[in-house]
Amino acid sequence: MHVPPARDVTTPHLAEAAVRPKGRSVPKPLAGLIAGMDRTLARLVDEGGGRDELHALRNHLSDVCVLTEETPRIQRAVDRLVNAGDRLGEAVLATGGRDWRAPRLVKARAALASLERTLAGARPSRIATRLQRDW
Repeated sequence: MHVPPARDVTTPHLAEAAVRPKGRSVPKPLAGLIAGMDRTLARLVDEGGGRDELHALRNHLSDVCVLTEETPRIQRAVDRLVNAGDRLGEAVLATGGRDWRAPRLVKARAALASLERTLAGARPSRIATRLQRDW
């Protein structure tokens, strides 16, 4: 019986990378938050990851919500990532039993990629414009 080699779940893979629409990229302030969320997901599954990383993920998502104009598509994408992050956090914080981190990290990264694609067409919120963090 052939057993495939173990996969490093802390690094993004080409198949999991976000696919951006042609001609549209994520605005710089949001791209930094997306990169921060990806690093936070990686730290969450590492040894010692836990509640602090979950709070950091929520903080990044809060910043996205403040900086972007509220739309149903963005709300759904944020909700998907919140739910996937919570399920990943539950798997990390649970003790004993089967290790659910790898499949839940894949789902969390897929939710992050979906959010990134959604943010490619985002418009800045009035708050972002007033804070001079618009694009």
